[in-house]
Amino acid sequence: MILIVIVIDPSSLTAGLQETIKITITSHDYERQRQLPMASVLLVNPNLMRPPVTPIALDHIGQHLRESGFDVELLDLAFAPSPEAAIDEAMRRDWLLVGVTIRNIDDSFRASRDFCLARTKGLIDRIRARTDAPVVLGGVGFSIFGRAAMEFCEASHAVRGEGEEPLAQLARSLAESRECDGIPGLLLRKDGHVVENPPFRHGLAAMPPWRRDVVDNPRYLAEGGMVGFETKRGCPEGCAYCADPVAKGRRVLARTPDQVADELEGLVRRGVDVFHTCDAEFNVPREHALAVCEGLARRGLADRIRWYAYAVPDGFDDWLAEAMRRAGCVGIDFTADHADDAMLARLGRSHRAEDLRRTAAACRRHRLAFMFDLLLGGPGETRETIRKTIDVMRELSPSRVGTSLGVRLYPGTPLVASLAAHGPLASNPSISGMEGNHGLLRPAYYVEAGLGDDIDAYVRALIAGDPRFLFPSGAESAANYNYNDNSVLCDAIRSGARGAFWDILRRL
Repeated sequence: MILIVIVIDPSSLTAGLQETIKITITSHDYERQRQLPMASVLLVNPNLMRPPVTPIALDHIGQHLRESGFDVELLDLAFAPSPEAAIDEAMRRDWLLVGVTIRNIDDSFRASRDFCLARTKGLIDRIRARTDAPVVLGGVGFSIFGRAAMEFCEASHAVRGEGEEPLAQLARSLAESRECDGIPGLLLRKDGHVVENPPFRHGLAAMPPWRRDVVDNPRYLAEGGMVGFETKRGCPEGCAYCADPVAKGRRVLARTPDQVADELEGLVRRGVDVFHTCDAEFNVPREHALAVCEGLARRGLADRIRWYAYAVPDGFDDWLAEAMRRAGCVGIDFTADHADDAMLARLGRSHRAEDLRRTAAACRRHRLAFMFDLLLGGPGETRETIRKTIDVMRELSPSRVGTSLGVRLYPGTPLVASLAAHGPLASNPSISGMEGNHGLLRPAYYVEAGLGDDIDAYVRALIAGDPRFLFPSGAESAANYNYNDNSVLCDAIRSGARGAFWDILRRL
């Protein structure tokens, strides 16, 4: 085959001929893009947990795929009377690819250890049995485990980390029958092995406004009590146990305040007015949180919305509390973890008990409901440090105290690395759930062995009769901290309650 290349100096062409060539090339590119979707892309939300939680990743990915020239449809099984029947109906069509988001691997509560991924796998198996299209896994839960979750679900394709551009590149490669090996973030089963590419990081500030028109957000407000939104991705915090940096990266990628305000204004126009941040921590970095608050206040959104946030106690003060309140924030969930300084150091936290006192005072002064989330039972924990922490919580009197006993172990975290350095995890008397669970995909928990077998009863006795404390249990009540299929919470939302789950339970 002979390749002939003709180089034309545009200056030698007449203006009319230059325009003709320009139109021809532009038309060819448009026609090529228009014909890229040889079949449509189906996005699937398999999360059946109640109350339902907004799959915002599918909103973002769906929009990005459409802007890349693909037709996109959403199969939201959260609202399907029969998920199996909904899958069967959707699979009657031909798809270029089927993208499945996995938000929850389990419910993150030691008392229940609900391994949600097993149910999700059943739905994925049903999809795979009814289509020849590649089934591509992704989502924040999946991204914590990556290869282990892919192997468990027997998937051929997956995207770890941010999915907008990687999935668009994969769809384009499939549409053009090209190899997809080099796509960033892609996990691909090839020759019996899983190949994993480095993750892709978007420049969020340069991305188009998120329209949030793929997912039925008004329905999520009606049945889930709130709708999520992001102001940034990534978390640089050094918490020893946390999987957020594993799933989202340690470098913060921030959106502009105008991008956030545009998104929320668009949702308000569709009747959505109660929100919760999906950032790892809203006030990391603090300057960005202040800028977002000022942007929302400048748009006059504070009078039209209510929103909640996850935040750290570090650096939280009257200035930030006032800014959040002026921007429409009504409640904050702080990852306090503990009130014993030595335990906070072991957990890799940079705040101390005195920061909790300052935070509580600032929230009360600015009329912000607030919760302190505790994480008890970690390495070095004693009954005395637990009792001390419960006493401090009573003294500070937050609106609610989330009381978790046992630390969920995640691969890639400093805590797991530290524990593994001292011997096999399965041999550690403080760790449960390790049988046949070497990749930690199934729930495995650390509870300091020296606390005794009756430690749950001990904690329950310490908080008994105090309605400010939420504690996970099998009982259906407003004091049950496990939101997974909590019928009391679901009934309240059905009756019109709106807001963060802990704040809804607080008001019952």
